[in-house]
Amino acid sequence: MLTLWWLIVIVIILLCILAYTLVTLFSSVGKRPNAITGTPIVTGSPEFMAALSALTGSAIDFGEEVKVLANGDEIFPAMFAAMRGAKHHIHVMTFIWADGKLSDQLLTLLIEKAHEGVEVRVFLDSLGGFYAPEDKFKVLQAAGGVVAWFSRFEFGKFSRYLRRNHRRSIVIDGSTAFTGGMSISDEWLGHAQSPKHWRDNMFEVTGTMALRLQAAFVQMWSGSTGEILVGKAYFPAVKARGAVPFISVASSPSDAVHPMRSLLWLSFMGAQNRIWLENPYFVPDHHILAVLKARAQAGVDVRVMVPNELIDVPPVLWAGRYYYEGLLAAGVRIFEYQKTMLHSKFVVIDEVWNIVGSANIDVRSKELNEENVLAILDPSLASEMTADFTNDIKQAKEIRLREWRKRSLWWRFREAFAALFSEQF
Repeated sequence: MLTLWWLIVIVIILLCILAYTLVTLFSSVGKRPNAITGTPIVTGSPEFMAALSALTGSAIDFGEEVKVLANGDEIFPAMFAAMRGAKHHIHVMTFIWADGKLSDQLLTLLIEKAHEGVEVRVFLDSLGGFYAPEDKFKVLQAAGGVVAWFSRFEFGKFSRYLRRNHRRSIVIDGSTAFTGGMSISDEWLGHAQSPKHWRDNMFEVTGTMALRLQAAFVQMWSGSTGEILVGKAYFPAVKARGAVPFISVASSPSDAVHPMRSLLWLSFMGAQNRIWLENPYFVPDHHILAVLKARAQAGVDVRVMVPNELIDVPPVLWAGRYYYEGLLAAGVRIFEYQKTMLHSKFVVIDEVWNIVGSANIDVRSKELNEENVLAILDPSLASEMTADFTNDIKQAKEIRLREWRKRSLWWRFREAFAALFSEQF
């Protein structure tokens, strides 16, 4: 009889542990405030910049104009040209790296530069780089290159394995750098001409902005490898500061501090005329939902563009669609890109304010992932991003509220079920 009671106690304990684990992973209970409140500040104003700097812990800086690169046919020629000109180092940090044509092209170039004496460092996420060609990396390492991994599944790291390094920070000689949505896989080749060739943007920067992306790389590299990269070779002096105000947010979220959420909320809340955003994984938490609805109801032109069924992770699309009806009812316009997988990540607000980089509009990017973005006050860049959005609308289908409400019960169930896992998307 005593043995039976001990068995019952053990089963109860195990069930409690399981319940606690499920609540921790898939529930928002206790993870964030019930609501975000604050005085709206006009996006892009001096007061806004000061507030954003304080909330994110990032300094206001000044850089040069940003070059927008659309799809692989523009991205890789520019990136490879910058790498061929490297004199001291090439730092590549990306989320996905998969074997294929693009991987071979990049590795051939990196091996060539390593043989020339250029320092080559590649930093990969262990989950995103699951299909990376480690045997081919050995050739790069034999040439003098270094390859490191973030958070491999090792003893002592089990509790941290769900945290991923999602940053994109590709830096050449500390003077030229690239960030955006691109990773190393053949889907990024071409010009978004078919479902096998994705639609995406990268952003080429120089000077001070390049130094900030270098910092995003160095921070992660030192934490994982122990090698601290400092000095003029990695952070060269900028001859003249640019005229474009920006804030670089390299986010390492903690249980209590979520700088990416602060950046988005403050930017959206201060919008006066327009919020246009493209993002591949749009699963907003209730704070972002509330502010987007509020701004739309206040007359701001809020538009969201996301992928359609060609998305690479369908449950994320289903979870995002769970929130469509409330957004549409509030006046938000939603577009699903039709031609191929949409992977571009940018926000443009009031024809002046731009957010570009690695982050998605989901809980994971705000609370679990390492992310890096550049928030840039530049009407010229905003004009270019607005034109990009307008051009992408030509390949998109707008979701209409009346039609959306007619979808089947099966679709509604699938959306609601997927939304249960939003905390991990």
